Amino acid sequence: MKNAFIAKTSGRTVLESILVMIFISIILFIAIDRYASYAKGIKETLLRVELSNLRTSINYYAAAYKRLPESLKALVEEGSASAKKDIEGTDYNIIISGKYVEGMSVDAGGYPLDPFGARFGYDPKTGRVRSGSIGYEKW
Repeated sequence: MKNAFIAKTSGRTVLESILVMIFISIILFIAIDRYASYAKGIKETLLRVELSNLRTSINYYAAAYKRLPESLKALVEEGSASAKKDIEGTDYNIIISGKYVEGMSVDAGGYPLDPFGARFGYDPKTGRVRSGSIGYEKW
């Protein structure tokens, strides 16, 4: 007696095609779910780093200008000043070395965006900066 699957010379049946599609769908679902959770973890780590950088930049700005910036846009636009001394260590020059915040994504208005695509929240009275994304406002 011959096996029906081995002896068959015609194409696939509808049942075989449906089973293959179900199997491929399950594999894709698992892969997409793992990718989404992996990407979310990377964005959360990046958010921690960017919040730390912004808070440090606000402190540098406050030390240089003796006041808090009016908005986070000021950190993106204004240059940071630093002191550089000569070889003997006696003569100091103030140089503009770059912006307080560089390499961050900004929106059309020039305000920095968090990794999830929302503007960072900023209170100019206290200098407190936070994420603008839902679920991360208290970070």
